[in-house]
Amino acid sequence: MSVHRAVESLSRGDIAGFISAVKDLVDSLIKSVENAYVNAVDMITTGLAMIADDILDFGKLDRPHHWLWGLILVVVGIVVLLVVIVLLFSTPG
Repeated sequence: MSVHRAVESLSRGDIAGFISAVKDLVDSLIKSVENAYVNAVDMITTGLAMIADDILDFGKLDRPHHWLWGLILVVVGIVVLLVVIVLLFSTPG
């Protein structure tokens, strides 16, 4: 999955790999509602796992912590999930 590749690239400091993974993720989200749903759920669960992993540092802003990246993933995942729901209910038939 592109989310997994993006998080791995980010953890290695591979900015080019991260940008490529995000581009692939956006392309996947645009192709179909099912892909968007699966990726949104993946973003939310990955983000929650990152927050849980770094719970002792939650709220610290002295450097980019795992919880912060996790929070970003959860927020983006929820936004994508809301867009998917709107698309599903607005599609005729």
